[in-house]
Amino acid sequence: MRSHSILRRELALVCWIVCLTFAAIGCGGTKSGPVAQPMKGALEDFGQFLKNLPTDNLKPPKDIAAFMPLEPMAPVSAEYLVNGELVYFWGADLVQGGERIIAYQKTMDADGCWVLRENGKVEKLSADKFAQAPKAK
Repeated sequence: MRSHSILRRELALVCWIVCLTFAAIGCGGTKSGPVAQPMKGALEDFGQFLKNLPTDNLKPPKDIAAFMPLEPMAPVSAEYLVNGELVYFWGADLVQGGERIIAYQKTMDADGCWVLRENGKVEKLSADKFAQAPKAK
């Protein structure tokens, strides 16, 4: 019988393959597809990672060293987190109804940047709204 963590890793791998497939083929060729918004997908993946941690009696990682053993549980976002393109307030967790930003896209483009809020919502904020938004510390 397989353990839950092995099954979770296998499921994460399948999800990662599906995401890569959609990224390769796109969604109808529009700019709103996964190819045009890889950071949105990475933040959604990271939100799911945080949501799944309690299932294995795990807490949000306090630093990159604590994240590395959990990296297979975040197949899409791990690369962005490790290379610094995704900024995470270490130890921050999802909170029902929470509005603080717990992770965000490091690079601000002309339209702003993608953020993950405590409530699990991923959205794009303008530079002004990002500067004003409450952030986990």
